[in-house]
Amino acid sequence: MFEAIQVIAKNNAIQEDNTQASLELFLKSWWSRTYNRPLKDPILQEYTIYELLYEYHDKIERENAKELHFEQETDKIEEGKEQEALDWAAEEEKKELEAAKKKLETSDAWMLDQLKKEHGEDFGNDASIDF
Repeated sequence: MFEAIQVIAKNNAIQEDNTQASLELFLKSWWSRTYNRPLKDPILQEYTIYELLYEYHDKIERENAKELHFEQETDKIEEGKEQEALDWAAEEEKKELEAAKKKLETSDAWMLDQLKKEHGEDFGNDASIDF
């Protein structure tokens, strides 16, 4: 008797036909496991197959929505970090450009001083940079 019940339970668990009876058995079993209630629970007996089917899909969709929301929040955080890094890099590049410009101006001033010493103080006064 025990073995026969075990065989029936095993067959019901791996049943692949898509009859309404097998769907109802699957949904009741799912509900029983999900809410940790027995299959003979009076609350479960009040459900129609459509209500069980809705509850099954509702639970799946809510989990999917929760995962999607979590992924979106994670993406926002990652985008914020990426933008922060890009802003930092742009600021560093700006600082480097300003330092290079100062160095070039200092170098140009030094070169002009050297040329004025060699060629006189009025060297370059008549030069135009408009090309």
